Amino acid sequence: MVPDSRMKNNIAYRTDQLARYFTTHRVAWDQFYESERVIIGQLQLDRRCEILDVGCGCGGLGLALRDRFGVEHYTGVEINPLAAGAGREMNPEAEILCGDILDLSRGALHGKCYDVVFSLSCVDWNVRFSDMLAATWGHVRPGGHLVATFRLVADSGCDDFERSYQFINYEGLKEGERAAYVVLNASVLMHTLGRLNPSTISAFGYWGVPSATAVTPYEKLCFSAFSIRKRQDHDSAPLKLSLDLPADLMDSTGLRLKD
Repeated sequence: MVPDSRMKNNIAYRTDQLARYFTTHRVAWDQFYESERVIIGQLQLDRRCEILDVGCGCGGLGLALRDRFGVEHYTGVEINPLAAGAGREMNPEAEILCGDILDLSRGALHGKCYDVVFSLSCVDWNVRFSDMLAATWGHVRPGGHLVATFRLVADSGCDDFERSYQFINYEGLKEGERAAYVVLNASVLMHTLGRLNPSTISAFGYWGVPSATAVTPYEKLCFSAFSIRKRQDHDSAPLKLSLDLPADLMDSTGLRLKD
């Protein structure tokens, strides 16, 4: 079972740090992490694709996808009102919704599905991980993809907000509002994703050190991006895996597959 915080509600971040940072960072393709670029580059995006970006910050991914792939239909979800407001100014052609994805899934986004749903540093950056994973998956249409990033370890994961958290501070200081810094056991994550019954799981990741503003019991983490494809109706083919992750982490999952 994927761990989940005992806190009842997600944190509605109020800091101005997010808006200040994401108006100039992660707004162009080369500003995204290698893991993200590799996985996104496999999706064959074009102007017809409909995108939902959960935890969009100022909507920079929408700008990057427009410039790189011609994507025209972009909807962002951001819990921080200052960042959401800045996103509407930066990309007036996009739809930027301010709120918690768990609330919006029952409201403005109810019944809406997309070709690709993104959650880059979002589902593992708040306290209701399992619920957020389920909500984002619920907005993927059959044949579409959920693209999400995760912090992985071979040992026990941690979703204890008192033991693993990150200060939202882009000046590198350990002060200000705190975000959850969820770390997942790789085997547990693979089991959880398998229970979604996808047709394909692809991943790319590498070892790195935790953020300088993070407080966490781990000295190194595998920073990974996953693409999980939802089955088409009546598709009963076996699950396909393409996992380009560190060998020692792969050993912990019992899987060593890369197409």
